[in-house]
Amino acid sequence: MIGNVLSTLEENGFKVYPDSLRKLGENIYIFVVKRQNEKMVGILSSSDVKLNGAYFSEDKNVSDKLRLNIYPFTFENYVTLNGKFHIGPTVCRGNSSFGTGDRLGLVTAAQLTALKKYDVFPILAQQSPRELIKTNRDFKDVLLKVVLGVLETGYIGHFGADADHIKDEYYLLEGINAGYTMYTLDLSEQLIDISSLNPSEMRNKAQELSQVSKDIIKDFSGKKLDIISDSGYVVSEEELYKSAVAYENAMKFVDKVNNVLKEKLSDFDMEISIDEGGKVTTLEDHLYVAEYLHRSGIDFFSIAPKFPGEFEKAVDYIGDLDEFSLELKKHYQLSRMIGGYKISLHSGSDKFSIYRIFSDITEKNFHIKTSGTSWLQAINLIYNYDKEFYRELYKIALENLEESKKSYKVLIKKEDFVKEPELNNPKFILKPEIKQLFHISFGVLLDLKRKEMVDFLNKYEEEHYKMVSKNIDNHLKEIFYKN
Repeated sequence: MIGNVLSTLEENGFKVYPDSLRKLGENIYIFVVKRQNEKMVGILSSSDVKLNGAYFSEDKNVSDKLRLNIYPFTFENYVTLNGKFHIGPTVCRGNSSFGTGDRLGLVTAAQLTALKKYDVFPILAQQSPRELIKTNRDFKDVLLKVVLGVLETGYIGHFGADADHIKDEYYLLEGINAGYTMYTLDLSEQLIDISSLNPSEMRNKAQELSQVSKDIIKDFSGKKLDIISDSGYVVSEEELYKSAVAYENAMKFVDKVNNVLKEKLSDFDMEISIDEGGKVTTLEDHLYVAEYLHRSGIDFFSIAPKFPGEFEKAVDYIGDLDEFSLELKKHYQLSRMIGGYKISLHSGSDKFSIYRIFSDITEKNFHIKTSGTSWLQAINLIYNYDKEFYRELYKIALENLEESKKSYKVLIKKEDFVKEPELNNPKFILKPEIKQLFHISFGVLLDLKRKEMVDFLNKYEEEHYKMVSKNIDNHLKEIFYKN
């Protein structure tokens, strides 16, 4: 039977991914094929499968019981298959979770090759509205490419889908309609900037706080928390007031989002991101946010504090490791004391100097997000196999640097770069400024060179997969190191 399937597909120009063959039910199987850079699903079944857009006008008989056809993996077809066989994402299962973005929609299979070797829950469809706009994609397309990658590998474990950096109801509903299971709420635009308030203005703002906020301040001001050391940590009333004034408006946004999610979904993971902006998250900030949500009956998956130091894109952590460790201990111990949720590390790509610290202190109760690190492997592959194409991409990225910087906090400037890339120097692509340049330039490069890049990466798919898988594995083996 397999021979008949392969010969029929090869005659029609299809490449079969052999690991993808999966039994969905009695006498029904699914697998992934590729033809002219388009990946589709094949269905072997003894009964009619009602999917749209069949490649063959009539099903092909490949055995006494089974018939074959090929279908585009459209969202409509995905919904049909997921409704019957549940091939889509779930809420998180397990203490450790790891997110991987895929801006091109090409490498989920490679990421899974690394992830499935570790005791970690993979959250594969992780994309923010900013990335969707820059890549000209939507939540549905991101999810479809991820599920295809999952099917391609034959992976049968659970995985999640993260609608990342949600700031408004429009993208929240887009994520819900696409079937995402995790929602990361970015509170940066909901915060009140208290840095410019004088004492009189602060007092007025404090008087306007809700009763929930006033009760939190009353209950915790001056209270000693048994964390960090035997002497404990005494909660500052002044700092709690600052936290409440800064964050209460954002809590109302979380409450609104939570109500929408509960109305639309039976189950979901919600992450609270307070890591954006310039202010390092104090213990009082964290305490106020978590306690307000608990008292409001809002369940959440994790909190992402802003730690001291710099978490710039594509490069390692910049800062004092001892200071980072101390602040992480405070936040983790507080999370254990008042809620048992995870601590999340955003901008987690390539932060190799802190992975072991993060893993140890959180006792592997964490969520770590990566994204651009997989995109950079595509750029590195192009460098390896076509330096003139790389030169072209470099010039486009450099010409558009100032525009690309508007969306990301990086310190690079045009004067840091040479006009002509050092194509014969393999260390050139490892320079921090080069990695950051390409990391933030994906939007303009895809606008101008998407087809050429996708064609190139499809041509070297096996090599591309190996590079991405090795890169993700390099992250994970530091996080899950063995003593």
